[in-house]
Amino acid sequence: MSILDQLRDEANNKQESEFSTAKSQETLEQEYQTRILPKMQKTFTFLKEIIEHLNYLQTGVEIKNYSHKYPQIGALTQKNYAINTDNYGGFANFDRIMQVNVNFACVGKGIFHYKLEGHRRIEQEVAFLHSKNLPFDWNQFVSAKGTDTATFKLTREIPVRFRFEVDLDNTKIKLLIYNHDDFSTYNKVFAPEEVNDALLDELIRYMLRKDSEFIRLDINHVDKQRIQKEAEDLQLQQAKWLEEINIEEDQVENEGIDSEESHFFNRLKSSFGIGKKS
Repeated sequence: MSILDQLRDEANNKQESEFSTAKSQETLEQEYQTRILPKMQKTFTFLKEIIEHLNYLQTGVEIKNYSHKYPQIGALTQKNYAINTDNYGGFANFDRIMQVNVNFACVGKGIFHYKLEGHRRIEQEVAFLHSKNLPFDWNQFVSAKGTDTATFKLTREIPVRFRFEVDLDNTKIKLLIYNHDDFSTYNKVFAPEEVNDALLDELIRYMLRKDSEFIRLDINHVDKQRIQKEAEDLQLQQAKWLEEINIEEDQVENEGIDSEESHFFNRLKSSFGIGKKS
């Protein structure tokens, strides 16, 4: 193969690669416009209205024991809700929403102090407090025993964030929850079709600490709907079986089936929680 032919092949391969990439980007953009963007707009509109009501009502959510790691934090109040779509407190183009952030704080009275010893332990504590964006101050010194020691002063104000963001490459919507419960971080990925009224309502219930079902049942809504349908089908099947059992029992009474079969029907009915027929 001549040098010219080799260069032609390389140029053709590069053009095909660029064309393929362009088509892929075009497909992803179409998926964003048709599947993701409407869900992000819906999420923003829903959460914005919720936050407006919460801030107007000024009803704080009381938290008895926020943290096991720092029990001295004690009781906190959840309040001061805000929403943005640009990560800086403002709003991006409504027709190009890539993230929706809900921020609030869990606030208590005053500050508390504690002391730690050991260089590594102190470093880990400072790194942890910074990673959670906690307002704190600290002072390091060497104790009379020659041990690295630090005193920490922590303000009772925990920043919390619920963040929806677009995963364009995978046509997904990510949910990230920071510091809602004992400084934990929660991540979940949804197909756009899963972000519906039921999911958003469940999320708000979790955010307002009415229940923890959203985190405890870590299955997607498609699976939840399937499980619910299977449970309903099972209930219908059980009702059908019970009806057949009642018919068979009538035959026992009318035709005189032996006592062993009659006991079988009674045991079967008992397993479904049905009392003796009157």
